[in-house]
Amino acid sequence: MADTNSQESYIVAEGKKRGATRDVRPEAAHDKFYTVLRVHPGDAILNDNWHTNEVFAHAKDNFEGYTFAMRTLEAWGAAVENDHRGYYTAGGRVWVLDLEPSATKKKRLPPNT
Repeated sequence: MADTNSQESYIVAEGKKRGATRDVRPEAAHDKFYTVLRVHPGDAILNDNWHTNEVFAHAKDNFEGYTFAMRTLEAWGAAVENDHRGYYTAGGRVWVLDLEPSATKKKRLPPNT
C-alpha cells in the first residue's frame, strides 16, 4: 500500500499552466479548501487608471466568493500565507486574498455589493 505522505508533485489540471508539474508543499498535499472572502490591495496605494481597475475587477470576479482547493490557488499563482491570508500577483500588483477555511468545495457566496 502506498504511503499517502510520499506525494512530491502533481500535474496541474486547471489554471494558466495546464499540464505543468508543480511541487506540493506538505500542507497542500491533501486538499485543503479555502473560500476567498475578499480581494483587496492591502496597504498598497493604487493608481486610478484603466489598467489597475481592469486587473482589480478581474481578480475580484474570478476569486471573490469562490471556494478553491489550496493546490488550485497555488497553481494559479497565489501564495497561501496562512488560513486567513493569501497573495495573488496580477498586472504587476500584489492583491491580498482574505481567506476562510472550508471543509469542502461549496457554491459561490453571494457577491458583496
